[in-house]
This record gives sequence, C-alpha cells and structure tokens, in this order.
Amino acid sequence: MFLTFYFPLAAALSVRHLPDGFLNKIHEGNLTAAGAQTSRWADNSQLCNEMPWLLQLHADMQMTLGIGDEAEEQYRRAQKVIRTPRQAIRAASCRNAGWQALFRHRLATSLSCFARVIEEAEIDAVQRLEARFGVVCALHELGRARDVAEALDELAALAASPADGGSAQWRELTVTVLYDIAVQRELRSAAMLADHVYWQSGLGDERLLRSSDATELADARGIEAMNVTTPLLRARIDYLRQLRALMRGRRDAMEWITRHVNWAQQAGLHEYLRSTRLEVVLAALASEAPQLAETVLEPLHRLDQTASTGHRQLEYLYCVAKVHQARGRTREGIQFYGRYALVSTQCLRNDAEALASFVSRASRQTPHLDDVGARLPAKYRRAYRYLQENLDRRDLSVREVAAEVGVTERALQSAFKSSLGLSPTELIRRLRMERIRAELLNDAFASDRTVLDAANKWGVQNRSTLVNGYRKQFHEVPSETLER
Repeated sequence: MFLTFYFPLAAALSVRHLPDGFLNKIHEGNLTAAGAQTSRWADNSQLCNEMPWLLQLHADMQMTLGIGDEAEEQYRRAQKVIRTPRQAIRAASCRNAGWQALFRHRLATSLSCFARVIEEAEIDAVQRLEARFGVVCALHELGRARDVAEALDELAALAASPADGGSAQWRELTVTVLYDIAVQRELRSAAMLADHVYWQSGLGDERLLRSSDATELADARGIEAMNVTTPLLRARIDYLRQLRALMRGRRDAMEWITRHVNWAQQAGLHEYLRSTRLEVVLAALASEAPQLAETVLEPLHRLDQTASTGHRQLEYLYCVAKVHQARGRTREGIQFYGRYALVSTQCLRNDAEALASFVSRASRQTPHLDDVGARLPAKYRRAYRYLQENLDRRDLSVREVAAEVGVTERALQSAFKSSLGLSPTELIRRLRMERIRAELLNDAFASDRTVLDAANKWGVQNRSTLVNGYRKQFHEVPSETLER
C-alpha cells in the first residue's frame, strides 16, 4: 500500500534522540543505508536509555524493506528491554502489532491497535502522533472516506502544535499525505473506474467526491505540497504530479514515473513498488490507455495470482478485470471481476465489526454538536464528547480527559476557559447538575427513588456537594425541584 512509503519517516520522527546521520538517510531516500545503520545498533549489546527505540527502528526498517519475519523477532526484543512503566510497554506492543498488521493487510487489527495506543494516557506526544498517522493509513485502506478526512484534520492540527509532538518535519509529512490521499480520491473518482465498488461503497460513508470536486481538492492540496522540501517527500509529490498528468492522457509522464518505479525497486521497497504499479495501472485505465495498463501490470501476475488474499488482492483483481475488459477479452474480464466482487464482499463483512467498534469509540453517543461543542475548537470537541460520556464516573479527572485527546492538562484548561469561560472541572460540575435536575423533573422518578440516588448516578456522592452545587446553579435546592 502506498502509505507504507511514509512509514520509515514517521517511525524515525517518533524517536526523540536519534543517532547522527540516520534521519538524513531517511530524508534523502537512502533507505538501504538507513537499514544498515539500524543493523549495527542491533548488534550492539550495550544497553542505553534509547536502546528499546533503536531496536524498534531496526525492526521498522526490516518491515520497510520486506523482511517481516525477522522484524517480528526484533520487535519482541525491543519490548523486552523497555525499563519504563507498563504503559510504555503496552503502547509499544500495540504500536508494533499495528504496523505489522498494516503491512500484512490485516487492516481492522491494525486500526484497533493504533486506537489503543492513542488511549494510553502516559506516553510521549510524538508516539501518539505516530499512532494517529497509523489510524489514517488503516482507515484509507478500508475505504472510510469521511473518517479519513476527519482523522487527517486531527493529524494536521497536532502536527502543527509543538506541545502535541508536532514539528516542521511532521507538518511536511502531513501536508504530503493530505495531497497523496486527495490524488487517490481523484483517481478513483474517474468515470472509467466507476465500477471499483469497494472504493465507491466507502463502507457506508458518503460516495467519493464528484470528479470535478476531487480534482479541485487535489489541486489545492498540490499547491500546499509545493512548499515541502524533504527530498523523500518531494519524490512522492513529483511522482503524484506525473500520475495526475498520466490520468489526463499525458503519455510523456511515464518517463518520470518509470524512474520512480525503478528507484523503489532498487531501494527494496517491495510493497510500495507493488502499490505504485497498481496506481499507474489505474491512471492508465482512467486515461483510456489499456495497452499501457497491461504492460505495467504484467510484472505482478507471477506474485499476485497465487499469493494474494483479502485486502491485498482487491486492487490487483480489479485492475486485471478492467484490463481484460478494455482489451476485448470480455469473458476473462467477467471472471476476474466476479472474484474481485467476492473478495470485496468478504472484506466488508470481516471488517464490519472492528470498524463499528472504532466508529463507536470515535463518536460515542453524541452525534449532534450542541452549543458547548460548537464553541470549542475542533481539536477539543472530542474532549467534550469524552467528558459527556463519562459524567457518571466519580473518578473522572481533567488529567484523564486531556490524555484522551493527547494534550496537556494546561492546554485543555486554557482552551476551555478561553472558549467557554469555564474550566473543565466547572463544566463537569455544571453538566452533572443538569443531569440530576433532569432526573428530578422526571415524573417517574419521585415515586421510587431518592435525590441522592440521582446524584450517585451522575458521580456525585456527597450530599453537601450536591446541595451547594445545585443551589448555586439553579437557585433552589433539590427538594424544591421535587415539590413542583
């Protein structure tokens, strides 16, 4: 999948103290040399504070270069030498499993793992930022157009905030991914690819943008991406520009595209090479160039007919079906399209439960935006939703709410006070009193329950706290409300 192209850079940016030269190798796209440097770290038996993360990077580079079996053992080794609290071990375990699952196209598993990392309260902000990038990767491959857009907005906001782990490099990475996904949507909204049902279905999301809208979005993202200077990212941006040119019928774009494909092959980026070939095939089909599409697709036949399953097989089967159809081989095209439709249905069924769980975690029970949420910055609306959903818990804390959205307590306090004129603690108190009042005004309540029952239900267990807070907010005591 194309998003694995960004993985080594995202992984490196999640480590605070990198040895000299490593990040430069990643920036320059010299991934083989970067992998060799991490191998030397793995051979060093001397433990240091950064050793777990250096070993983890070694495993990351093995994953990037297609050495998945050895990477799994290195991830275990990295986790064993973590000496920090249990949260760090849990987060590392989920993070590593998430990336391995993504590379193996077990997308629902990957999504679940990254979501768990984000939920860990006491991890480094840059690790949480990397996990959010992993969520974007998994959601895109699952065809969740609307969820991807929301996840990208959150990622962009965090990447721009140093307090949340953001940096200039994270911003460049995010800007490039925004452009990349806009181009992917533009490509799949082409009229010639309207029967690519997996992407068109979006698992219940809105249909992909109309072709003109998708092109306009890609144009806007492309302008933003022109300011990116990291050579590795520039290579992807330049390739995407040529891919768009090919979509418009510019055959001369293939010269640059071929150079990029050759670079990926020489760098040992096998999974990226495969996804890039499939992108070029789709672009050729979109521009009604089936002979070119067939030529680009041919090297994949030896690998994909026997080895691919599930999500990994989807794009390949669709491309083969479309090439056969466009070349006049109708019977073969129908056979492959039938296989594609079957695999698409299987993937949708298999992922439905995990996706429902993720969407439930993200949106919970507050689909509408009330006046309080509308006044908060977009980044802090999730904090408000989480706060609402956990009002009944006596142990709900501001620290927990801040950790849920990956910000500091101070940042949360500042955002709430400047937007609402209330601290998070004051808002919790006010919302609880409103819930208690609603209980007391319910006609069915007075006959079989006490005032304190209602208070306990919403996390208030002290009678004096209840009475004082209630009087302050409603200018009467609970018993007066009951007498109405």
